[in-house]
Amino acid sequence: MVKQINSRRVYITGLVGKPGAYPLSSSTSVLQLISMAGGLNEFANSKKIRIMRNEGGKQESLPFNYKDVANGTNLDQNIELKPGDTVVVP
Repeated sequence: MVKQINSRRVYITGLVGKPGAYPLSSSTSVLQLISMAGGLNEFANSKKIRIMRNEGGKQESLPFNYKDVANGTNLDQNIELKPGDTVVVP
């Protein structure tokens, strides 16, 4: 019986508590991944977070403004992550 698929991972790097690879075992949003990674560092630029995604062999860079989402605005930025996505917190 397969208990875990290790190839289904997302990554978070930069100014978070615990950067690294995280298993994508269920539907996970950007905000949830930031929470799993211990939250933002006090020096993180929460308005310029990027989601790097490889879509059809082409690299995409999607914006994420933590402050907007936390305040309940621009919630469409809080996308569901796909395997291989990398969240960059400057």
